[in-house]
Amino acid sequence: MIDTIVDLNHDNDIDLHQVQSAGILGIIHKASEGHGFRDPRYRERRDAAISLGFLWGAYHFSSADSVQDQVDNFLDVVQWGDDGARDAKTLLALDFEPSSHGRPNMSLSQAHDFVTQINTRTGRFPVIYGGSLLRESVSSTTRDNILRNCPLWYARYAPQPIGIPTQTWPAYTLWQYTDGESGDPPHSVPGMGPSDRNRFQGTGDELKRQWPFATGPTTNQSQ
Repeated sequence: MIDTIVDLNHDNDIDLHQVQSAGILGIIHKASEGHGFRDPRYRERRDAAISLGFLWGAYHFSSADSVQDQVDNFLDVVQWGDDGARDAKTLLALDFEPSSHGRPNMSLSQAHDFVTQINTRTGRFPVIYGGSLLRESVSSTTRDNILRNCPLWYARYAPQPIGIPTQTWPAYTLWQYTDGESGDPPHSVPGMGPSDRNRFQGTGDELKRQWPFATGPTTNQSQ
């Protein structure tokens, strides 16, 4: 298991050179939220990080807004379709957690619609990020036949990633084990300070081979 992936948004400072020297391999950056918010630092940081050789990912922070509008917003910010080589290397993720500013949360049916639309538009299912809302929404006893196509990026600030709905995901792909305060150390990254940090069950070479964890419509369909 390696601890070489961070995630952030425009509110977080980052010195890419220090982060790289600290051994970080992958960065997942907020691109959009809801139907209209666009992270103002996403594109400049993407271009700088890719030029340094980082693995790159983009996440969309969910809301109860129109799913079509959210998908359009996300794919427009990441400039999907403008550069096929970049698209092929960019991790896409749906951040399925309680909405900010007290707004209504994305429902499970909306999450189904979002990942299905992303698959239709891009040819792959996105990674899905979640913690308590995901655990509450996805049954622990029955399989979710849509979300099971999405690699799981699991948030659990505990010594072990307990509580995964294993009927849908037998195991996590990424585990966010700290938000920079809660969870096991280390909490900080040189060049960032206290940060969201994520573990991958494998080696650095395996991470590079599997990134961006893209899955097509028939992946994970075994009975």
